Amino acid sequence: MIARAILALALWAGLVSMARADAPRWRLEQPAPPAGAPFQVALGSPGTLTFWAPNRGLLAVEGNSVVPRGILAYDGESWHTLATVCGGPGDTMRIAWAGPTEFWTVSEPSRPRQGSGTALCRFKDGQVLASYSTADNAADPYRQMNAAACNGPNDCWFGGIGSRDPTGTRVGAFHLHWDGTNLRTVYNAQSGRGVTDLAASDAGFLETVAAGARQSSPDAPDPRPLETQPLLLHRIVSGSFANDPFVPSAEAEGGSELLAADAHHASLSWIVGGGAASGPDVTTRGVGGVIPRLPLAAVSSGAAFRELTLTGATFGTADRFEDIAGVAGTPIGWAALVPFADRGRTNAKALVARIDSTTGQTDVESLPPSGSGRGSAARIAFTSPTDGWMVTNAGWLFHYSDGSRPAKDTDPAFAGPIENRPNEAAEQFVPDAAPADDSQLFAPPPVTVETQATETQDPKPLKALITKLKKPKLKGTTLILSFTVTRKAKIQLIAKRNGRTVAKSPNKTFNKGKRSIKLKLSRKKWPTRLAFKTKELTIDDSQIADPNADSDTTVSSPSPDDTVTSSPGGG
Repeated sequence: MIARAILALALWAGLVSMARADAPRWRLEQPAPPAGAPFQVALGSPGTLTFWAPNRGLLAVEGNSVVPRGILAYDGESWHTLATVCGGPGDTMRIAWAGPTEFWTVSEPSRPRQGSGTALCRFKDGQVLASYSTADNAADPYRQMNAAACNGPNDCWFGGIGSRDPTGTRVGAFHLHWDGTNLRTVYNAQSGRGVTDLAASDAGFLETVAAGARQSSPDAPDPRPLETQPLLLHRIVSGSFANDPFVPSAEAEGGSELLAADAHHASLSWIVGGGAASGPDVTTRGVGGVIPRLPLAAVSSGAAFRELTLTGATFGTADRFEDIAGVAGTPIGWAALVPFADRGRTNAKALVARIDSTTGQTDVESLPPSGSGRGSAARIAFTSPTDGWMVTNAGWLFHYSDGSRPAKDTDPAFAGPIENRPNEAAEQFVPDAAPADDSQLFAPPPVTVETQATETQDPKPLKALITKLKKPKLKGTTLILSFTVTRKAKIQLIAKRNGRTVAKSPNKTFNKGKRSIKLKLSRKKWPTRLAFKTKELTIDDSQIADPNADSDTTVSSPSPDDTVTSSPGGG
């Protein structure tokens, strides 16, 4: 955001205490342990690490058995819990600043809905103003998102996987756009490559993408790309997508992907990545799940992006830059360097790379410098040349500092804890009238008998063809009806809904005796009535009813007490 970098530098210049001025270095600076925990603990997998100013930072954490899932805030002195709602797993939870006291999160939906990265929360002035998600069967459902950025409070973009809408008419990478009033779904028809990061810039937004439809998946992009070489950098300007012509210098035919971007006002924009771990080429050319190539970094000062020739450090062919933090006003960028095999290891050493975009000189530092590892580097952020933070994939925080501190942020909007969010998954209305009684909606319908009579002269009363009709039973969506046949006949069971046949059994010949019919029903066309269609084949005197005797062979519809109640979910 344009104003953010200016404000960050101003706050740093005006608020920093100059009592200490040591040479900056990395130190482990973990938040205080939760109540009841005697030692500092890992925070769980991180989502986003981001700062509005040196004394106003946010960290999304997945949490664990000790630390709650949610958001931590930094006030210039320490980290504390800001929110225990609107969280999610580290691989999808994202935070985007929209103003000094306003931000959005990509999170999980309110219960009973599920699905990481399929919901948004809007925070402002210390509360959750709104929460957004869709039901699985919605006409225009949200797809999984894992990138977010805002250019002010009225222009926010959220990006995710390559997908399709339920009708199949809109295809491409899924996005949501907030215009200050409404959220709308947008599919980038030019590219089905999964979005990996979004960054607000002077000219709109930068968007980096994976080689495939989603990260770490061999799925090919949908729609099929039209470009001869994968275009991994997009721009969003005035609501429209455009492909940036940047192409990596190595493995440009599907073996590279971009993983992160960072942009600052009147400063350099950065994009980083490495060998592709997604897309169809991984299956045929990948080694250990990734296509071998050296890590990738490129910069732009407003013109075309240029890839840097990195010197001074030795890299492996499975090393990738997975996050980047440009230092505003300088040619320096700090990257989270991750060997692909270490990306999930919580005891690996974290690697951070300081890159000089002027010369390509790169210095790599291992954290902690001694002792056991605290996990590979995951997220990194810098507010000035002497103030930066890095969090590992296990949730350990390292602070790059010269020992000085900014003034403590006392804004009540970041005091916390925020423990409530609107439940967008619940219907929130009062009906004008009582709802219709649907308690018998999916009960087996009443059974009647439609008999195809034979022509006879002077007809005599007969025993009912079908007697001793049992209570219908349901096994899933299969209805079983048992009865007794008094004479040989062809019998067919017909299910009807609003007068139309929706299912029927074979027209089968039954001999005298106890019999049953099974009928497969459809959840979408649940019948309201069952009927027998019969044709008698033989009649003899023994089957003629005694007109003076009471008969118990009348076929009648089951009473409500005989009805089996079910739902179309069945089972």
